[in-house]
Amino acid sequence: MITAFHLQDRTSKGPKAMLNLFRRNRIRVEHLYCDSVALKSITYEQFRGRVNWTSVDRFITGHRNRILCREDTVLPTERGYRRFESDELRLRLCENAALYLLRNVDHDNISVVLIDDSGEHAGLCPYLSDETDRLTVATKTPRLYLGEADRLLRETGAVLTVSKSLTPMKTADLIIAPAPLTRDLHCPEDAVILSAFAPTVAQNAPVIHDYSFDLPEKYAALKPDYLDEMYFASAVYVLAGAHELGSSIFRRCSDGATIHTRQSLVEQLRRRVSNPAP
Repeated sequence: MITAFHLQDRTSKGPKAMLNLFRRNRIRVEHLYCDSVALKSITYEQFRGRVNWTSVDRFITGHRNRILCREDTVLPTERGYRRFESDELRLRLCENAALYLLRNVDHDNISVVLIDDSGEHAGLCPYLSDETDRLTVATKTPRLYLGEADRLLRETGAVLTVSKSLTPMKTADLIIAPAPLTRDLHCPEDAVILSAFAPTVAQNAPVIHDYSFDLPEKYAALKPDYLDEMYFASAVYVLAGAHELGSSIFRRCSDGATIHTRQSLVEQLRRRVSNPAP
């Protein structure tokens, strides 16, 4: 069960406020279902006074620590209310974007660098090594990847280079940085950088970090109007087990200034590989 909450502020000032004195705050609850997804949408219409969270409690039940709501909704944290947040789907879209580019540029000599200090994305390496012979992992903790490098060499013959420095960035064509970039990579200006987050430090090349895709119609029909589509998709993926969303490929993506389509990003990487900067 996914529980969404929307505070609909209908309070007024001036003459209209007098009319609200005769109206009581009210709660509307809607239940919607699709496959494994069960959604409870709670709308609190506030005409006067404060929100009666005690009244809301009985509809929230055990989901108060993962409530879907707008980012600007103020929840009573002292009552255990927490807004649902998850980066899982965003990270998957970043990884999927990288594999899509490699499979569509159709070039065997693409220099790919995966930045991963935590070792959380080691599972991506076998898929990347299928698409390029020039794969490097840049990590502050190389021991986390040495076992993966040995396994790939033993089982598939693929060579995975593990580096503790950022030197491989200087000649990289495609850089995959799932976590937020907090240091200057000193990469080529025409390199393609994919991340799941906006960088905290400016880079030589734009960082693609905002992805959108077509939410399947069956899930789009469930989405309340007050929720962002990507945010809702993330909840359906994480809370309702809609694992098929994990294979989604971006329809459009952005670096915060320029919007790219699949084809335009493929062409950008193709130009980089065909005419690498000196």
